[in-house]
Amino acid sequence: MSEGVPSARLRASDADRERVLEVLRAAAEDGRLDLSEFDGRVEQVHRARTLGELPPITADLLPPEAQPIRLGTEPVAALFRNESRSGRWVVPAEQLSFALFATAELDLRDALLVRNHVRMTASTLFGRVRVRVPEGVDVRVRGWSFLGRRATTTRPVRTDGAPVLEVQGFSLFGSVRVSAPKRRRNWLGRGRGRRELE
Repeated sequence: MSEGVPSARLRASDADRERVLEVLRAAAEDGRLDLSEFDGRVEQVHRARTLGELPPITADLLPPEAQPIRLGTEPVAALFRNESRSGRWVVPAEQLSFALFATAELDLRDALLVRNHVRMTASTLFGRVRVRVPEGVDVRVRGWSFLGRRATTTRPVRTDGAPVLEVQGFSLFGSVRVSAPKRRRNWLGRGRGRRELE
């Protein structure tokens, strides 16, 4: 994407809209929305052209961590309790994660990248950071460990222009691991400068 374009102004895909529609259907089925409210929100979804137009439609139906579209780029910090980020969320060019006596999990398989090269600072103190990526991502794990471990189980990528995830930071009595499923999704650029996981 172009430099300086906020994630909220990225164009929404049909898959993005369908995620929101699934939440609305569930809310109508269990009585949280009446028929007129449901129809009105469905119309809003179909009119939405950017990602930023979608989160307000379901804001009062689910807690922030369960929203179908998440545009926030705040760090993932697991402090004495486990934290996770998954589903359709925006991965900034610089992502921070930290685990203290807990586990932080970041699932990037359905995420939307704002850059083709993402730098993630993943640090642990008596904790664990677990990162899941699709096949086809060039993962580079750096940093240092003391009585801990930093590793990746992903396969080497030799494709020109493949997305890059560079993981740095420290592990003190903890671990950082990046893994990919054998075969699930590929990170492919779709549209101009937008890279997403479908």
